[in-house]
Amino acid sequence: MVHSAVAFVFILSFISRIEAFPNGAPQSVCASMTPGHGVATQQSSSPFVTTTPNGEIALPGSPVQLELRPQNGDTAFRGYFVMAFDRADDSKPIGTFQQPMDGKLIDCSGGMQNAVTHTNNNDKKSVKIEWIPPSDYSGQVVFKTTFVQNKVTFWVKTESKVVSVVTEAQGSPRMVPKSTGSSAWQVSPIFANLIALFFAAISML
Repeated sequence: MVHSAVAFVFILSFISRIEAFPNGAPQSVCASMTPGHGVATQQSSSPFVTTTPNGEIALPGSPVQLELRPQNGDTAFRGYFVMAFDRADDSKPIGTFQQPMDGKLIDCSGGMQNAVTHTNNNDKKSVKIEWIPPSDYSGQVVFKTTFVQNKVTFWVKTESKVVSVVTEAQGSPRMVPKSTGSSAWQVSPIFANLIALFFAAISML
């Protein structure tokens, strides 16, 4: 009887752990990005990806659109936790997120609104999020996302493709002025030929 009671309590405890965080990840997982489900993370490639539908170039202070989705379009996930990091420094998330329709913002590592997580454990096949890089930042950014498929199956810190945040000067072709030489203005070769033909015709009259 005692053994049965202990086993029952253990099962309840285990269930409570794997049912943890149906309404999103808490601040306590900011560093590890690992759900507190009491099981090990998957070591296989994630069937889910974080994409940037509008391209992989962004301007400081301008919104970057993200989409969290399955790679094949058929598999659903239930939970997620995403942050942005400089590619060369994953010690602290950068930038801020806008409030998503189906999610909530979290303050991680002393920052503000620099992480996003789910607010329910319904099946999801597309989650759209908006991230804003710091106005004074330029560099390469990687989005790391933890995807939770079910209570015991999840992938931690899956990485997006690199997004380059560049200034307008870096992102636009450089305009190099043509040398004017000694003259204040230059005539195009075509126009010069037309003038020469005109005067040649006059001289033949």
